[in-house]
Amino acid sequence: MMEQQMSAQTQFSPQDDKKDRKLTITVTPTLHWNSTDPLDITASIAFAASDCKPADTATVDSATGKIDISHMPRDTGYNENIDIKLSLDTSKMKDANGNPLTGKATPRWAKDDEGPTYTDSKGKTKHLGFGWFCKINDLGPPLDYDVSPPISIDKMKFKRSDGTELLIDDDTPDASPAYAFMMAFVLPGSNDYYISIDPILTSKGLGSNDSFMLKK
Repeated sequence: MMEQQMSAQTQFSPQDDKKDRKLTITVTPTLHWNSTDPLDITASIAFAASDCKPADTATVDSATGKIDISHMPRDTGYNENIDIKLSLDTSKMKDANGNPLTGKATPRWAKDDEGPTYTDSKGKTKHLGFGWFCKINDLGPPLDYDVSPPISIDKMKFKRSDGTELLIDDDTPDASPAYAFMMAFVLPGSNDYYISIDPILTSKGLGSNDSFMLKK
């Protein structure tokens, strides 16, 4: 008996051989000690873009925090996905006496089990943690959104790599609806005091004037 062998052909999408676009955003907080008893600490934030792939296709306005990625989709070697790394820069954070926060007191991104709590759709109590997507009520300006509870967005993930790095894995197609997100860091030297940051990400560019904006 002769065995008939059939070779299966794998179907590939035109985007399978293309790379994800990438962007690193350095997040640099400066702490404001409004009170030490009880603790009342806020922060102003500076943002800077780097390690952009394709190279030189994203810029940041240091005064407004606006990140322009409108040219990213024009490079045929890359797909529509964008990996956005959020790097926490602790260099400007100081204690109430003006001393740099170093060693065990070095600030870090929050963890899953830290921050205010909320009740999810299944009735389970959870913490806001290091970062989450928010429901947008009105793009404004000004932007109106719900801080909590977090929402899920199809083909998007918010991950914590370690204490200094977060990652937004955005696999949505270009021209997807705008979304807002928040992230948070803690101060280990002050009983893990929790401070959140609230930026917004507009819809992806189509080689026009669409942009990535971080709200200070």
